[in-house]
Amino acid sequence: MAVINAKTRYGTGKGVARKLRREGRLPAVLYGAGQSNINLSLNAKEWGDLLAKEKSGLRTHPQELVIDGSSRNMVMMRGYQVHPLSGLAEHIDFVRFDPNHEIEIAIPVHLVGEDKCSGVKAGGILQLIHRELEIACLAGSVPDFIEVSVANLDIGHSIHIKDVNLPEGVEARGEADMTIVTVVAVRAEVVDEGAAG
Repeated sequence: MAVINAKTRYGTGKGVARKLRREGRLPAVLYGAGQSNINLSLNAKEWGDLLAKEKSGLRTHPQELVIDGSSRNMVMMRGYQVHPLSGLAEHIDFVRFDPNHEIEIAIPVHLVGEDKCSGVKAGGILQLIHRELEIACLAGSVPDFIEVSVANLDIGHSIHIKDVNLPEGVEARGEADMTIVTVVAVRAEVVDEGAAG
C-alpha cells in the first residue's frame, strides 16, 4: 500500500490551482463515505514518482492518504486530470472507502500460457477482446489482476466471463457469455493466377 502525503488547501479556483502548480504542488480533493470534501495539495514530484512506480495500482488498490502529517484516510484514486499538451497531472480526485465495503472496479486481464496455446501453435492468432474485467469485491480485497489461461484454447474457441476462475470473494460483472479472449484462424490470401502471369 502506497502512502500519499497531502496538505490541506484553503483556496479554490483556477488562480489558486495555477499558484499551487507554480510552487510544485498539485490540487486534489478527498470525498466520500458521507464525510465533507477536503481540498488538498500534493507535492507534484512525489506524485509523479509514485504514479510511475505504482502505475494502474493507484486506481485499483487502497492507498493511505496522510493529511497534514496526522490525519490518515484509506482512499482510492478516482481519477485525475492531465494537461493536454504536457501530459502532466493537473488535479487528482481521491475517494474514501471502508475496506469492508463492496465496490465495483475494472481490473486488468493478464493472459498466461500464450506460449503453449494450441490454437496459436496451429497457426491461429490470439485476440484479447477485453483488457479489463469489471468485478465486485470488498475494497480491501481487490486483486492486482485477473489471470486467464489460454494454454488449451483452440482456433475458433473463446474464453468467456463464465469460464474464468476468480479469486474467492470476487464476482464478475457483465454478461456471463461476454468474450474475453479468442483464437481466430488466419485467412489465406487467394492468388489470382491469371493476373500473376
